[in-house]
Amino acid sequence: MKILKILKLLAVFCLIGMTFVTALAKDETITLGSASISLDLGSIGSYAVEKGDVVSMDHKKPRFQYEIAPASIKIDGTSDQVMLEVHQMSASEPLDSPISGKDQATGMEHCIERSDMMPVGEDMLTEAYTIDGHQGVLATINSDPENPLYIAAWSPDQKDDAGTVLCLVGSDLPWETTKMIFDSVSSTVSSVP
Repeated sequence: MKILKILKLLAVFCLIGMTFVTALAKDETITLGSASISLDLGSIGSYAVEKGDVVSMDHKKPRFQYEIAPASIKIDGTSDQVMLEVHQMSASEPLDSPISGKDQATGMEHCIERSDMMPVGEDMLTEAYTIDGHQGVLATINSDPENPLYIAAWSPDQKDDAGTVLCLVGSDLPWETTKMIFDSVSSTVSSVP
């Protein structure tokens, strides 16, 4: 009888421990267009995911169509947020090389500059950055030196220098928290008909 009570008590502690671990590891998967991005948001507290409207545009030079699917992760009780965008292009485009002889920005940097995350008129510092096992770009925007904005970009379907899907994740949280979130990112791309 005593052993049964001890076993029941042990089972209750195990369930409490599993619930606690589950609450700490808040993996969130957000599907935007043809990509799904998973990230661990356990370090930010309570939050709400808000998907924005998909915007379709024509790119002039080179000529192709693309869609931008955005989402924001608003953190309860703060103005801080994590932002996501997926850029889906109708053709595979160069991402690591300069976009033109006049503009030395790479395709990834160009997408960051054109994203809704990027504050208008602000300069960004970029560096190579590995995210989700892919070679990407990390942009730091110091419009508020006390609270920089970080944006990482990568292409989950990149082959050689080109890809059709570009994922961006941005954060205005402190770098330690941002880095934990960026380190937890994983992405998958579904086939586009």
